Amino acid sequence: MRGIGRVPLRVESGAMNRIERLTAILLLLRERPLTSGEIARRFEVSKRTVLRDVQALCEMGIPIIAREGAGGGYALPADYRPAPLPLTAGEAFLLLLSLDAVSGLADAPFARERATLLAKLRALLPRRHLPDVEQLLAAAAVDVPRRAQHAPFLEPLLAAARDRRWLRVTYQSAERLSTHVLLPRRITAQNGFWYCHAYDAEHREERTFRVDRVRAVAPASDPAPGAPPVEPLPYGHESHPEVVADLTARGVAYVESEPHLGGLIRRRPDGTGCLAFRCPPGELDWFARYFAQLGADADVRAPDPLRERRAELGRQLAARYARR
Repeated sequence: MRGIGRVPLRVESGAMNRIERLTAILLLLRERPLTSGEIARRFEVSKRTVLRDVQALCEMGIPIIAREGAGGGYALPADYRPAPLPLTAGEAFLLLLSLDAVSGLADAPFARERATLLAKLRALLPRRHLPDVEQLLAAAAVDVPRRAQHAPFLEPLLAAARDRRWLRVTYQSAERLSTHVLLPRRITAQNGFWYCHAYDAEHREERTFRVDRVRAVAPASDPAPGAPPVEPLPYGHESHPEVVADLTARGVAYVESEPHLGGLIRRRPDGTGCLAFRCPPGELDWFARYFAQLGADADVRAPDPLRERRAELGRQLAARYARR
């Protein structure tokens, strides 16, 4: 994740006890040397207070180097690595809650590492905090749907996304088995399923693949050596078609539970609403099927290809039942 181990150069002022200030000063000095004036301005304290804080850190065994004269200030040795800071009960609760949520996903990556991480987190937690953390964990949970589908190729796809390596992927969609040359970009989880967002060399666009539907993975050579793949446009880019649909009150209740669509509904006083957003053209077929599930509770107004595809699905359904 971007920014791990980094400390922002600006520290918010306000109510801060001395222990918090000493900790923040230490973390800032890990980034770069600072003068007493810079430290004083960041924490809105006097230079005399900064001097006392630095002396306190030195008495705690922190090897702070004081440099005199112009351009001087305080610094830490280049090879200095402070001991891990103790976790508060709240910090430990958040970490353990997050770990439990990830473990609830089918085929969550790094099973052995998750087990050792759990043991290490509990070892780092002061014993006096353990009962409080256990009570919080018993009272809260991140609900992750339990899926029977397994994703055995999750870790190879994750490694390829990290290393920016091309893969030849055999994929079982709802309609057929196909082969794609992909450059995985990102792995995400939603509603208990893992998804791989990847650049598809054949279609020259970003596509999303459900990881449990991947049947085989093999290394692939770069299909266009020396030519980087086209960077995908943002999902809601203005060049993409705009989807507009009127929803009944029942339709609003259905769509608002969708993580990526619920926040896009413009609700009306009578409980109905309007859903409007932009999406890549390649996803219009998926949305046609999605709106077909809503039946009369969704009236698709735009774009025309989406309206036509939904009408076609309606005719297919009507024809099926007419034959019975």
